Amino acid sequence: MGRPSTGELRRLVDGFEARITIKGRDRAGFRLPTCKTESEARERCAAMAEIAMRVRRAGFVDHLEKLLEQAALARAGRSWEAVAAAVNTLCAGNAEDAAHAKVPTFEDFAKEWTSGKLHKDYPDHVPDKDSEQDARRLTKYVNPVIGGLLITEVTLDDADRVMAELPDELKATGRPMASATRRHVAQIIRRLLGFAVYPARHLKENPVPRGWLPKVKMTKAFTYLYPDEDALLLACAGDDDAPGVPLHRRLFFGVLAREGLRRGELAALRWRDLDLTRGIISLDKNKTDDPRAWALDAAVARALAAWHVLQGEPEAGELVFPDGGGAYHLAGQLRDDAHTAKLTRPQLFERSATRLPIRVHDLRATFVTVSLATGKTEAWVSDRTGHKSSVMINRYRRAARQWGEIGLGPLLPLDVAIPELRTPPADQAVEAPEPLAESALAAVPSEAFTPGIAPEFVPRDGIEPPTRGFSIPCSTN
Repeated sequence: MGRPSTGELRRLVDGFEARITIKGRDRAGFRLPTCKTESEARERCAAMAEIAMRVRRAGFVDHLEKLLEQAALARAGRSWEAVAAAVNTLCAGNAEDAAHAKVPTFEDFAKEWTSGKLHKDYPDHVPDKDSEQDARRLTKYVNPVIGGLLITEVTLDDADRVMAELPDELKATGRPMASATRRHVAQIIRRLLGFAVYPARHLKENPVPRGWLPKVKMTKAFTYLYPDEDALLLACAGDDDAPGVPLHRRLFFGVLAREGLRRGELAALRWRDLDLTRGIISLDKNKTDDPRAWALDAAVARALAAWHVLQGEPEAGELVFPDGGGAYHLAGQLRDDAHTAKLTRPQLFERSATRLPIRVHDLRATFVTVSLATGKTEAWVSDRTGHKSSVMINRYRRAARQWGEIGLGPLLPLDVAIPELRTPPADQAVEAPEPLAESALAAVPSEAFTPGIAPEFVPRDGIEPPTRGFSIPCSTN
């Protein structure tokens, strides 16, 4: 009878390592973070060597290293029993069931989620979503703390440890980490553990209770663009003497403020999603997984049609904004562009304990505020924004009342506000837009900003709410 396999145990500065033969003379080292004493480490090393011998004899060497990684991380009890069950299944000849029985680390399970594999395996229970931001926060804040633990061994204490080690300040900006960011990190942990319960069935229950999520602290004041500020920004084409704001960003900002899309939705918009002949936009894929379509504002449709021509009439599958509207950190770019356009209202740039500077998302807030202030119904607004409840829309009613009280009126039509996209009358030849004067407002009709007086729009008869002279009525369903 041969000598039993025991592997080789090495003592490290901060623990122990098991050296196990994988194939022939090839050996691999596995750290044993759950073993606190040498006797525990020797016992685990011998058990891992026994696993290696059984798996090699069964002819499943390709699965061995992953199994040993899990065996090295497993704590005594349920986690070790799961590894043993996977080994038994594999050695019985069912590699597929063994692969399913293997318990992943938290980091590996998180990658299954962010890569879309979980959605592919469980399409009815794991939604398909853009997980880019979640992946960044997992890499930056969560995986360094608990990524190496088996998903079955993550406890409430481990989740608390992640939250305790979140930085007080963000390195990139030096500003305190927002309470909303802390809550998002916590939501990622709890959501992943929820998927581990079902549909993945690695856990019997979620170790993190619902009430564990931190509360978001006081909501800070935000701002939106006034009509004259919006006009200044969109008309800021620049000239030989002064830099301007690139056309693609001005159009991107202008569409957001007039149609209420999310930034990501507009960045992902393709020409096939637009029917510019009928003035319809369709968002089949979006954040809430609820396809929606609506009639574009007529001026927005004309501006996008002019943009399509300027772009060389791209194919239907191409992006409307090839660069997604600009840099990833578009909020900072918006504030820089506001400075370029000589916007001076302090609230646009103030960052304090009670106020946020203007962000790209606030252009969506501008849309909701203007729409409510100019008499649009909640249903009309939610058809465009995709809001699921009245709660979010109601947050803008106070600002809308103020907007109406001071007589700000609607924003300038998009194909008027952007000089390069102005649509000439049908009986006139196309002419180059007039250059900006010293003030960009010189390019904008002065009556547009007289308090209480808005540009004249003649709505067509039909279903409420009417659009500005547009032939397709808007649905309020």
